[in-house]
Amino acid sequence: MSRTWCLLGAMGFILAVTGRVPMSELSGPQNKAMSLTTENFYETYRPRNHFIVTSVLGATQEDLDGGIYVQLHLKQKQSNCRRRDSLRKECKPLRNGAEFSCFSCFWFKNNSDKASSKFIRCAQNSEQIGQWEEECNDLRNKGIQLPDMYRLNARSRRPVTEEEMELKAQ
Repeated sequence: MSRTWCLLGAMGFILAVTGRVPMSELSGPQNKAMSLTTENFYETYRPRNHFIVTSVLGATQEDLDGGIYVQLHLKQKQSNCRRRDSLRKECKPLRNGAEFSCFSCFWFKNNSDKASSKFIRCAQNSEQIGQWEEECNDLRNKGIQLPDMYRLNARSRRPVTEEEMELKAQ
């Protein structure tokens, strides 16, 4: 446990100093989140050219009881290659190409690559990042499940008692 906190502290220090996260240091869920974010970008904007992720400005991951929460902020830039030619090694970001800032957050159920909840937004200007962060915080808070005795009974809108939980279990 303390090793994890040391690692998180070091990651926070790296983020505070450089403002960027090396893509080689992203975890499995963070890589999955980046993949889902770029897929969503292509589905939403349908660009002709391939876009290259040029930097990860922020990447967080929290392992919680309800699953894994991942939040990403990345920049991607238009390349000199068409989308269908994106695997060529000659693909490089265009100096004056379009640049998008993407902000996303995901809930992954434990041991699953499928996101149970997600929020993804990309824009050429990053003025809305503050609003997007708030929406991700809302998604994070909704994903954290309260202990059973604090869940609301859907009909009466009151906390479920331990006796009621035992009856449901039988």
